[in-house]
Amino acid sequence: MFHVVDSRAVIRPSETVFYALKGMNHDGHDYVTQLYSRGVRNFVLSSRRPGFDRLYGASVKYVEDTLRALQEDAAEYRASLHGTEVVGITGSNGKTVVKEWIAQLAGGDVPLDRSPRSYNSQVGVPLSIFEISGDCKIALIEAGMSMPGEMGRLERIIRPDVGIFTHFGQAHGENFASDDDRLLEKLHLFSRSSVLICREGRVADMAARVMRPEARILSWGFSENAAFRIMMTESGINSRKVRFLPSEMVPGAWEMEIPFPDEASFENCMSAVSYLLWKGWAHETIAARVRNLQPVAMRMEVRPGVDGSTLIKDYYNSDPASFAIAVNFLSMQKPEGGKAVILSDFVDAGGRDAEIYREVADRLKEAGVSLFIGIGPRLSECRGMFDLPQARFYSDTEAFVASEKRSSFSNMAVLIKGARKYRFEYIGNFLAKQSHTTVLEVDLNALSENMNIYRRKLPAGTKLAVMVKAFGYGSGSAEVAAQLQYSGADYLMVAYSDEGVALRARGITMPIAVMNPEPESFAQMIEFGLEPEIYSLDLLRGFGSIIATHGIEGYPVHLKLNTGMNRSGLDMKDIPLLLEFMDGRKTILLKSAFTHLAAADDPAEDSFTVGQIRQFNAMMEMISPHFPYRIARHVLNSAGIERFPEYAFEMARLGIGLYGIGGLDGLQPVSTFKTHIASVREVDSESTVGYGRKGRLSRTSRIAVIPVGYADGLNRHLSCGTGEMYVHGKRVPIVGNICMDACMLDITDTEAGVGDEVEIFGRNIPVTELADKLGTIPYEILTGVSHRVRRVYFKE
Repeated sequence: MFHVVDSRAVIRPSETVFYALKGMNHDGHDYVTQLYSRGVRNFVLSSRRPGFDRLYGASVKYVEDTLRALQEDAAEYRASLHGTEVVGITGSNGKTVVKEWIAQLAGGDVPLDRSPRSYNSQVGVPLSIFEISGDCKIALIEAGMSMPGEMGRLERIIRPDVGIFTHFGQAHGENFASDDDRLLEKLHLFSRSSVLICREGRVADMAARVMRPEARILSWGFSENAAFRIMMTESGINSRKVRFLPSEMVPGAWEMEIPFPDEASFENCMSAVSYLLWKGWAHETIAARVRNLQPVAMRMEVRPGVDGSTLIKDYYNSDPASFAIAVNFLSMQKPEGGKAVILSDFVDAGGRDAEIYREVADRLKEAGVSLFIGIGPRLSECRGMFDLPQARFYSDTEAFVASEKRSSFSNMAVLIKGARKYRFEYIGNFLAKQSHTTVLEVDLNALSENMNIYRRKLPAGTKLAVMVKAFGYGSGSAEVAAQLQYSGADYLMVAYSDEGVALRARGITMPIAVMNPEPESFAQMIEFGLEPEIYSLDLLRGFGSIIATHGIEGYPVHLKLNTGMNRSGLDMKDIPLLLEFMDGRKTILLKSAFTHLAAADDPAEDSFTVGQIRQFNAMMEMISPHFPYRIARHVLNSAGIERFPEYAFEMARLGIGLYGIGGLDGLQPVSTFKTHIASVREVDSESTVGYGRKGRLSRTSRIAVIPVGYADGLNRHLSCGTGEMYVHGKRVPIVGNICMDACMLDITDTEAGVGDEVEIFGRNIPVTELADKLGTIPYEILTGVSHRVRRVYFKE
């Protein structure tokens, strides 16, 4: 069952339990009748309202407090997880990063579940517990708190076998009499844990006094008493080396290199590494994987900036503790042009603005900051506290961008630190180095919402298989698959077995069907639990032989029937031979049967489409009576879901529609192909632009060069004004021939300049528009984006 508190998160109504929580500005009871009409039949409520007595056939449980009921139900489910090691993670900062880095380092070697995003609250924790699957071996659960008593309630839900305590700082201190009281509250999470991993010092000392006597406190640090003993660290521009001495857990000296130089990343990485060392992982394996750690979207990044500056970007959290860590890192820099800090209001100052911002001002002076820029109303009110060589204040990010000049930050080290709501990524783009990397941004929120829009077109209970072949239609299959697994897709479908193996290696555990299985890959598919599409009798016989040698019964396969696409699939004449082969055979389970609609998107071909569906039904009427189980049927693709939902059967297949390309209201583009202006020059009307002198000008023009060309997937047929891009709020034409690694734009009618963002396709230049201009289909545009283009994933 799926346990939800947000009506928008309901994706499988018949398998959902809805808890109607009451908050300051919302009441879940307002959505009960709507959810009932969508097929939800399990409710936990605290208020009886008119109409609730007409929820016929529903299971309704009335309780005094729905939040408490959610927590108690989660605690009961946690108690049933006997084969799972539950790891509780708390601290002031770094919980999410440590959780995600342990998952990255584990590398799919062990079945592992973890809290979604930053689900660490009184609501988020029980929802995270319900996410733990029955075959999970390690579950990583975050726990956060801001008030006394909260951690005790979370402990009763999580009951962690192992604890990890990340950085202990100043966050949420306003509700506690002292730091010791706040530390004791956090340590309450581990009152029944057998092991706690933390940094040596205050946390370890306090834990030793309050945890059970038999519990092990495994600290990491520089002293001889540390279980994981560090000899020294060396920070570079983009990495930090850590050398270890022999210790209780690791018999020999060794070294690892963290691909981030800052103190916060060092602490977070040590928490993750210490856990794996305790689990018995070889340090050689850990060191190799640490080198490939990927950033989590809430940690500092160091990037080159405009005019020789260095940008230290930390956009995703804003509190005094994380600010202190960031300023400490800034203080170690020795830039030629001085140090600058751009800071937003703290979002949770707890009414202590004057005290907190006075401490901020003192830290800035100690760090030798020469330029401070405060953004937000509270910082502006406290401007008199900042006695620095330069201090400027703005009400919001837009005012900063409108007033500041990039040249003001030449050769400086610039810390950009702000709360998410201030959208400091705009400042990062404003100050970023001119030679920007071309990227494909993938909006994972839009991906999930698009899937839910299509799901709502289908009858309740219809399963959804989602296509992630061809590198996830260019978006990156592993990242897209992980989001789909989290969002509740029923099946993933890939083209070749190698794609499925790669997804398994990245921790994807949901069912995966392979559409083009090759006999040479059958053994590999069995090893990784991949389910083949069977489109010929020869393929069926070959797979049957391999299955027999493995002694497996009931291995699922998906039977493809040809009804007019005439590409692959069994014909009507093949059915008697199919039935003869399958008669009494227990090794193979026909999990589903399907066909491909050749023209579901074309109204002129509707009679042909309906004819395909009728033929499919006739073939299934010949097949189904010969099997003692139900074979799931699916014929609808994205266009089919839009236009023929009455033929949904047991399952439907979603492909291009997932990426926002289709006819349903509310679909959002998932992928945005973007770059930045590298240089601008003025070209007179007598001159030409580009190879072959094809860029003819009718006036003196401002020509921008952008670092993207046909080697990146920009089709060369968009040259010479056929294609446009979106710059500074306007469409601008491509001038001259597109080059291998660059192209030129006419930006004369805009105020655009070096460093400004350029959209190649996305919300303003739809993929469908490019496809129409090129006489092709959106699939080709999306899958044509080169693998050398970096994919960037984000979600709120």
